[in-house]
Amino acid sequence: MSADTLLEAYRTTRFVAYDGDREIVARVDQHAPEMDVLLERLAARSGVFITAWNPRSVVLSPALNAAAAHRLAARVAGEGFRALPHRGFSADPSWHPEEGLFVLDIDFAYALAMATDFGQNAVTAVSFGQPPKLLFTPLMASAPDPYSSGSVVNRSG
Repeated sequence: MSADTLLEAYRTTRFVAYDGDREIVARVDQHAPEMDVLLERLAARSGVFITAWNPRSVVLSPALNAAAAHRLAARVAGEGFRALPHRGFSADPSWHPEEGLFVLDIDFAYALAMATDFGQNAVTAVSFGQPPKLLFTPLMASAPDPYSSGSVVNRSG
């Protein structure tokens, strides 16, 4: 899958954080007031949608994805972060929803390092009052910059 195709897939994903029986939806570059309400209620300033499923956007078996998700959840809990379950729903119906965590108040650079450890290309970061932003790990070193008109950003340095 090309970097442009991946970028479009990430930008059109619907990220859903589950807070009990409530579903809070976030999309890249679209401010979601409901996300601000969630953050405020949980006394958090930010959160990051992170998954361990399908490293490098290569589809793995359900068993391998479940094992990776378990390792991610154990790491997040073991490091003392608060998190809610989340699912990422692709606009492409052939791509199954990916499960992950919406990790509260994690430093964005640390979230990228954690995502890299799990073979992920990107995370989606939410700050109170701001639209969610797509952040790339070093694994996407030559991806197009999602916030410019087609520029390529080298993220390896």
